[in-house]
Amino acid sequence: MHDDVAKDVRSEPFRAGESVALRSLHAFGSRGRAVSFAVAGRVLVDDDDVAVVASPLGAAVRRRAGVGSGPNARLVLPADWDGSYVEDSWFGAPVVRVHPKGAAWSVWRWHDGKQWLPDWYINLELPWVRTSMGFDSQDWTLDVVARRHVEGRWSVRYKDEDELAFYADEGLVSEADRSMIERTGEKAAAAVHAGSFPFDADWSRWTPQPNWVAPQLPAGWDAVR
Repeated sequence: MHDDVAKDVRSEPFRAGESVALRSLHAFGSRGRAVSFAVAGRVLVDDDDVAVVASPLGAAVRRRAGVGSGPNARLVLPADWDGSYVEDSWFGAPVVRVHPKGAAWSVWRWHDGKQWLPDWYINLELPWVRTSMGFDSQDWTLDVVARRHVEGRWSVRYKDEDELAFYADEGLVSEADRSMIERTGEKAAAAVHAGSFPFDADWSRWTPQPNWVAPQLPAGWDAVR
């Protein structure tokens, strides 16, 4: 869980409107480090404090091909992966991902063209690293889902605990890493209840626009240096 995420580090921020690749990198046995999942996005903000990337409908997606294992056959384990990828595209509703620099999570919200949908999805992961083609991270399976109620109270629940337990049972996640991930989830939940950034931010400035062209992944999106 502590693999180096990116060797191809870029120091210069991306400009608003640039297309980038968001990639989750993992170690896959004899295949070494490789892209587990990739999605194209449009940069809204990239500065010293935060990265904000939107994936409109139709944005390119690549996920590992193979027969799923684990809970409801949702997981493609290293042994299940044939090294190829399924070509797909983002569907449902545009999503905006906000990553406070250095945080072990990003916060996702979906916009249906009229309003933000009620769930705030906190994706636990390694802090994003800016690369020549976008941002690299490493998804940690466990997620936090939050919802703010009319009276201002937040409710929080966890998602995919069964998948994290399965990875641990299979020896793909150590008990130490599992504990670290669970503690990170607790910290993320505490940030929700405390109203920390970006839970106190004005998201209207990041509202996806219907005229945005669906971004594609750059050539060499699957290369890992």
